[in-house]
Amino acid sequence: LIGGRTARELENKTNLILATISDKLEDLKLKLSIEKCQAVVYRSIASQKFSKRNSTVLNRKPTFKNKNHSIKVSDSLKILGITIDNKLSWTAHFLTLHAKALFLTSNFNRVVKSKWNMNKNLLKIWYYTVIEKALLYGANVWGGALTKNQIDRLHSIQRIFLLKFTRAFRTSSTNVLNVLTGIPPLHIVAKAEFINLRIWVNRSNEYNTIFDINLLDKYVPLKNIPSRQKLINLDSKISNADYEIYTDGSRIENETGFAVCILKDEINIQNYLFKLNTFNSVFQAELAAIEFAVNWAVKEKVKVNIHTDSLSSISAIISANTRSEFVNKVKSNLFKAKNMVGLSWVKAHVGIPGNELADQQAKLAITSGEKFVIPAPYSHLKGLLKNYIVNEWNEYWNSYDSASGIRVRGYINQVSPKFLIHNKLLIYFLSGHGPFPSYLHSFKFLDSPHCICGMLGDADHYIFSCSLTKEFHLIKPADEHKKAWFNNLLTNRQAVTKMEGAFRTSRNICDTLTQERDHN
Repeated sequence: LIGGRTARELENKTNLILATISDKLEDLKLKLSIEKCQAVVYRSIASQKFSKRNSTVLNRKPTFKNKNHSIKVSDSLKILGITIDNKLSWTAHFLTLHAKALFLTSNFNRVVKSKWNMNKNLLKIWYYTVIEKALLYGANVWGGALTKNQIDRLHSIQRIFLLKFTRAFRTSSTNVLNVLTGIPPLHIVAKAEFINLRIWVNRSNEYNTIFDINLLDKYVPLKNIPSRQKLINLDSKISNADYEIYTDGSRIENETGFAVCILKDEINIQNYLFKLNTFNSVFQAELAAIEFAVNWAVKEKVKVNIHTDSLSSISAIISANTRSEFVNKVKSNLFKAKNMVGLSWVKAHVGIPGNELADQQAKLAITSGEKFVIPAPYSHLKGLLKNYIVNEWNEYWNSYDSASGIRVRGYINQVSPKFLIHNKLLIYFLSGHGPFPSYLHSFKFLDSPHCICGMLGDADHYIFSCSLTKEFHLIKPADEHKKAWFNNLLTNRQAVTKMEGAFRTSRNICDTLTQERDHN
């Protein structure tokens, strides 16, 4: 990054630095490839105020040269997979996302066409693990303040997949398809990614309504962890230990606790029971128990062997990539007590007396343990952000006042990521976009919205009242019973079969009406 108060100053400073870099590379028998170099120029916010049109870019692009070869000055630049434009608007990045979505969905389309009977839950998982992750790459940077146009762009990108996934009519609302598949709108998930970075990494308190950062574990960059503490090699057992200590953590109905049981010559001489906050995890409880045992050994100046049935705790301790301050604090205390402590894993529920005792005491600690304070884990923040997504999605969905949105809200109480409609006919019914004369008429495919029986030919007509589909009729629910009626429909195979028959008839009617129109 190079700055200058004027375009001329920026040119001179940049060219000087390029010359210095080029000379250094030549000393190493390397060469700066001018053809591969690009530059993007950003105008400062302060200088925009002095421009005639409050422009975010300079009137003339600066000229950067090295060895009499000009370097291309672009409007945008791709860095680490993120396209940054010279207006810092993210517009160029969203354009690349659209192309990426088309490519990813083309691969998905081949899967769908080859095996349409593939479980839709698996396809939904495929979306989350492949498409959404690819599209939201870098969202923790660009997802914080999206404009309406950018939100609409994300909708159109997500819509490509939703239509393939549901096989709904192309005119179906994106918001409706989001609800019927249980897939949240991309802009809300992007905002959650942004908030995650602001809270976990930047320690911003602007989102304290979600969670108080003072109660949260801290993110520690790997560069800030002493190298000798990154990798800890502990003996699984030390000789002539004074005590054997068994530790265990437990979580029952959102309550968490841990126990430390001290044995000497196979006799239980002391138990320590502690209760944690509801936001603490059983993984944290296991680690807290190990740390307490280590600190007890140091305080008493004795040698101990610690036994735990938590393999995940041992894995976290020996991992060199742990970024949790709480976990690194446990590792630091273990490092300091290296010659006094042995740490080993024991299999749970196989009759080891010490481990069975610790398991029993850990359950008891949940109700009668002494209060013990450790920070909330990162997993708790992730859970809160999942709730944030659902709440924001519900608010966004309830503000959607189109005809299809109002109709769907009559049958579905609220949005849920766990919801997924497997049958496309149910989507036709809920959205109203399907093989119905009223729908085809609204898009000028038919001259009249009426069925050949003379009544308005919409989805409800064929399911509840049309004389031509009488054998397939379902009992029409009252408005206050629509939600319960639809919940039953989701698991009622016989009712869905009747719906298939009714819509098969409606499709034949639409085909007949279309042929008559073409003939006339």
